Amino acid sequence: MMKDAMPENFINIQSSGSMGNVNGVVGGDVTGVLNLGTISGSVSNAINQLPSSPTPNEPGLKELLSQLQSAIEAEHELPPEDKAEALEQVKILAEAGQNPEDGVLKKSAKTALKILKGTVTTLPDVTKLVEESAKLLPAIGALLTLL
Repeated sequence: MMKDAMPENFINIQSSGSMGNVNGVVGGDVTGVLNLGTISGSVSNAINQLPSSPTPNEPGLKELLSQLQSAIEAEHELPPEDKAEALEQVKILAEAGQNPEDGVLKKSAKTALKILKGTVTTLPDVTKLVEESAKLLPAIGALLTLL
């Protein structure tokens, strides 16, 4: 297809000599998809501000959120948009853990847990994220005293 004949919402992508078209991306909201690495970095920063578990054999909030972040990032069944949204919710949980007495953050954390649970229900039961979430989300809620 000649460049002049391409609609405005096409983007040409070239990688290692291969060329393809992406349709409908220009006008759409792809900031979460394109910035997945940025989102992941900000989630990691928020998690890293939490204190490590005082008990070596028992994971604390920091360790549980890190495990959840890794499970989300590794889940191939989760579309990039949902992955970005799930990571944003993990960031909210980390922020609530940094300031557990803040009522607004606590309410946001409750909502974040609900969103994460809802996201997981859209996945096949055999996925790693579903298995991890079944263990991690209740433990995270308990540590944040949300459940």
